[in-house]
Amino acid sequence: MNLLKLLSWEVERVTKPFLMLVTGLLVVQFGYLGYFLWDETNLFERLRREGNADYQYTFLDYLGSTPYLLSLGIAVAAMLLYSAWIWYRDFQGRGTFMLRLLTMPQKRMTLFFAKLATILMMTLGLFAIEWIALKLQYIAFTSWFDEKMIPMRGSFEQAISYHGMLTAMYPSSLVNFVIHQLFIIIVVLFIFTFVLIERSFWQRTMWSPILSLSILVVILTIPIFGYAFLSNRLIYDETIVYVGVVLVVWTSVTIWLGRRFLQTKLNV
Repeated sequence: MNLLKLLSWEVERVTKPFLMLVTGLLVVQFGYLGYFLWDETNLFERLRREGNADYQYTFLDYLGSTPYLLSLGIAVAAMLLYSAWIWYRDFQGRGTFMLRLLTMPQKRMTLFFAKLATILMMTLGLFAIEWIALKLQYIAFTSWFDEKMIPMRGSFEQAISYHGMLTAMYPSSLVNFVIHQLFIIIVVLFIFTFVLIERSFWQRTMWSPILSLSILVVILTIPIFGYAFLSNRLIYDETIVYVGVVLVVWTSVTIWLGRRFLQTKLNV
């Protein structure tokens, strides 16, 4: 079974939970937007009758609300959890399903990259759907307040640029977007490597999660300590190079560890 067939299979398996996540996200956001518009309109009308209606609304008022932030946070957490579950689900039932996958006539790293590509496609799909949802929410937001003759200020782009989480999801330049996607890939690779190391130990010791996490913490912290030691000696360009090298090293090491444990150490 080649990479495309494995990828198609993984995407088919993830379609239902992904659609459930997206549906829940949209229901929460659009449902709360309706409540936000109704509540703020009532508040503004009361202030207008009292002669204190000098406040101008911005789309950022909605984006900074707790329900909206929680909806994004839950979606991100769900993606991280699924990055682990995409492996763990195959170990259910004494690992017989994973055993079938590992005995298929293809290199085991093909399975690794198929799962990685699936998570990245889910992430980009979530970003795309959320962007469309944001545009529709902004249209509903401005149309409602225009109809009620309630003053507004700021643009859609300004609201996104002032929102920390959305700025990370939708940076202003293509270069920054690529860099952010690389960080996402590294996070997913760390999760993959953790699962594979932990599954390699699970029949040998009850401390396997701690041992797995310890290995990854060492890999993660050595470059950070190195930067803390060298930060006063590096100029801006050198810092950029150092960060780039660290990202490459993290990516290479996690893939190498994943390959090693998947091919030679994995117990099913």
